[in-house]
Amino acid sequence: MSLNAAQLFALLPAVYRTRDAENGDPLQALFAVLAAQSDIVEGNIKQLYDDQFIETCASWVIPYIGDLLGYNSIYEIASASSDSRAEVGNTIGYRRRKGTLLALEQVSLDVSGRDVVAVEEFKRLITTESMRHVRARHVSTVNLRDIGALDRFNTAFDTENRTIDVRRIAPRFRARLDPDPAPLDITLHGPGRFNIPDVSIYLWRWKSWPVINAPAFSLGAGRYMFSPFGQNIPLFSHPPSRSSFSGLTTRMDVPEPIRRHEFSKKLTTFYGPSASLVLIADGIPVPASQVCCANLSDRPGGLWCTVPSGHIAIDPELGRIKFASDVRLPHSLRVNYSYGFPAEIAGGPYDRSAHLAQLNPAQANFFAVIGSPAFPTLESAVSQWNQLAAGSSGIIILPDFERYRIELTGPNAIRLPAKSNLSIAAAAPLRGGGPRDVVWNNSCVALSGNIEVAAVPGPALPEGETAQPGQLLISGVWIAGQLLITGETATIQVADSTFVPGLSLNRNGEPTSPGDPSIIVTATGVALTLIRAISGPIAAGGGATAHICSCVIDATSPYCVAYAGLDLVSAEADLHVENSTIIGKVRPRTMLLASNTIFHAHRARRDPWQAAVWAARRQVGCVRFCFLPFDSITPRRYNCLPADAAGEPALEPSFITLRYGHPSYALLSGDVPIAIWNGADNGSQMGVYQQIQETEAVRNVQLRSPEFLPVSLESGIFLHPSRPIPELRPAPVAYGLPPRRCHGSGADDEEDAFLFGIGVDLL
Repeated sequence: MSLNAAQLFALLPAVYRTRDAENGDPLQALFAVLAAQSDIVEGNIKQLYDDQFIETCASWVIPYIGDLLGYNSIYEIASASSDSRAEVGNTIGYRRRKGTLLALEQVSLDVSGRDVVAVEEFKRLITTESMRHVRARHVSTVNLRDIGALDRFNTAFDTENRTIDVRRIAPRFRARLDPDPAPLDITLHGPGRFNIPDVSIYLWRWKSWPVINAPAFSLGAGRYMFSPFGQNIPLFSHPPSRSSFSGLTTRMDVPEPIRRHEFSKKLTTFYGPSASLVLIADGIPVPASQVCCANLSDRPGGLWCTVPSGHIAIDPELGRIKFASDVRLPHSLRVNYSYGFPAEIAGGPYDRSAHLAQLNPAQANFFAVIGSPAFPTLESAVSQWNQLAAGSSGIIILPDFERYRIELTGPNAIRLPAKSNLSIAAAAPLRGGGPRDVVWNNSCVALSGNIEVAAVPGPALPEGETAQPGQLLISGVWIAGQLLITGETATIQVADSTFVPGLSLNRNGEPTSPGDPSIIVTATGVALTLIRAISGPIAAGGGATAHICSCVIDATSPYCVAYAGLDLVSAEADLHVENSTIIGKVRPRTMLLASNTIFHAHRARRDPWQAAVWAARRQVGCVRFCFLPFDSITPRRYNCLPADAAGEPALEPSFITLRYGHPSYALLSGDVPIAIWNGADNGSQMGVYQQIQETEAVRNVQLRSPEFLPVSLESGIFLHPSRPIPELRPAPVAYGLPPRRCHGSGADDEEDAFLFGIGVDLL
């Protein structure tokens, strides 16, 4: 170990040290520089040994080690492994197992960062059998009594047999257009699947996110919901971590919605303290022997099914719980479960430490943990914050996965004086740590109610300057309500959070107030920033500026307004949007920049708007690598889709579903045009999921998988999920007009889809 600056300086004779002190310590400063450079050299020498191993080497060394093994670089995937470390480390293992299903699955997992299931389709063929090699269960018909097999039908774990399909499973050769309107699926696989040379590679798009010790949503009469807002949600299995080449991927190794039949047959596999879900009644886990599976769908009159005596029923497909009539109801019912979603956006239990590095609880003037004796409610913490002087800094911690009903409006509004800095963030208190020790993961708090932020101006400064506006950060929460920003100028940032589109959801997950704004800005000159968030429409006035990055802004229908002025008609605020998906019409004053964004917007037949995306000022700003209706009124465009009005229908983006709360929310489907899938400035997909590098992951598997297939075999890639979910429309009524339109499907005639009655054709 080398000497530090003080030790080096102490080696000098005392006479030089004395004279150096008399002259302001210039020599001591020189020795500090020498010691710093010595530390760099020493660290480099120590790293030389670590650089000989792929597990510990520096990032720049990985290509050199890979070159020794004949490794060829591919797209770098952040979710796979930093700098292709895992793939290089497993190169020898790949080659030893080359031509096996295990090697194909492992290499696909390493290069894509996604769960992979490889299936040898020729093992599912119905052929004339040799009496010397009789294949058990090789039947030619489907057993309609086998519910488990029917649940797995046409999935990666399907065990049913097929007759031969001679069409190729590999992607077909075709002429490519620019822009290419062909559906994505034809570039991933061919029309056939069941033939002798066929191997299917399924790439999982969902991830499973665990929720720990959250309060169940009570409906009364012994009925509960897993969701914090009381809507139906599918419960997911949470697969354990796996080591390389540990075995072929099974159903329990992938994040997948739990089906009723498999939950009933393997209840202890999915239920328990160390499993995917568990019920905790008054602090005591409910034993598996008391739990049963049931279909708790709504029956006539809103009733659920009768639960067997002494049991508690769970419906994993709807996320519902019901106690039998003879089981004592607990004072507190808490749940552990997992939900599915493709990316680390909006509220969630994922790690937000890198994004909250600037928050230091030890340096805050005000620190509050909601639920503690000093601050039992969020209102009490806000009330004390409002009494602090201007220029204060505060952090309000919402712990774990709690749920609170709030009303922070009017006299309870958050005051945000100039030069002040307040952060409201979900966090998990560090067990055994100090009172201000928290970690920014394993937490996501649900709030029901409205939040008003009243910005207070600062005192006038000399020479006409204005004081720095107050700043508010909201991070890691789900909010069923509105954010109201009033008063003077302020800086508001919403990161890794959700404002439920439609303000709240009913039991079936439909928005209760479709089209109503989630964020309303009446203050003057507000700088609003949304990062990795989901929100309903934004109504901004007063010359505000909205910066939206990696977000979904959902008006619940492409015909509703997603961004406009306070009246949701006029253009009053500027817009800067990147890598996002906006569902609904947009009316900014100035579109400063729009990049890698999907504007899924339509005008109704009698819509007074001149365009679905309509900027009041066209001389300033730029729209690049976006999809938007061709007749949009915007600043100059660069490499946007469509290029002309004739090609717009063929290039329209396709989603699996646009229904908030579904695990595949806003995810591009398998029939999306390739021009959208490769339309971003870096060759990735447009929209909010560009950040997960899905396009690059699929391309990596296409590059690597042929190398590890047995001779004469070929493969096709199947995304899971991939098919769009059809949107259900309400049944027509005989007379009169139905209630307000809920979630729309985006069909050409959708603006008339909910208008019924006498004389409706005259409108």
